[in-house]
Amino acid sequence: MNCKCKTALIIIMTLNFNIVMAQFNTLEQLRGHCWQAPFPDGKRIDTHCFSDVFGGAHLKDEHIVCGPGEPYYGETWYSAEGKDSTVTFRYFNSLSGFSQGGVIFDGQYIYFPEENYQQGDKEVTYKTIWTLKKNQYISEMLQQDDQHEKGWKPVWSMVFKKVNLANVSAVARNEKHQLYCHNDTSSSHTKE
Repeated sequence: MNCKCKTALIIIMTLNFNIVMAQFNTLEQLRGHCWQAPFPDGKRIDTHCFSDVFGGAHLKDEHIVCGPGEPYYGETWYSAEGKDSTVTFRYFNSLSGFSQGGVIFDGQYIYFPEENYQQGDKEVTYKTIWTLKKNQYISEMLQQDDQHEKGWKPVWSMVFKKVNLANVSAVARNEKHQLYCHNDTSSSHTKE
């Protein structure tokens, strides 16, 4: 490869990386903060805390659902992948569930199209839209369902508001910096 081609390739790769990082930085509003929303049934509370990993190369979303029954834990890692000019996510939870997919950014909207969630031999396809607003974001999740008009049925619409964990009663962090529910005495994520 001659010098001009190498230079052009480096410029293209740099431009693609800059585009990806600009998209990835759309998540800046969430980074370093915790967000909380009641489930539509009003019985459980979902808390998400976003933090940088490896100096900002990835963004981690640690979440916990508190309420009746055992707490539910999950963790999502967002990564900017410059090769494809995309941002991807990988999600794992305490029920041995897993999903991954791409993230599409459009102004104040973040789209998670066709996420295939797997738990054991069960697989469900979801799509989610987050609408970013000042000090809150709205999460709307749909589940693929051929019986439903347009092929997608609503799962929930939840309004997540920015919170300081020191000022909320349901969730805190233990000395290992793990989230735990104040009413949970059964898991390894307890206060001790």
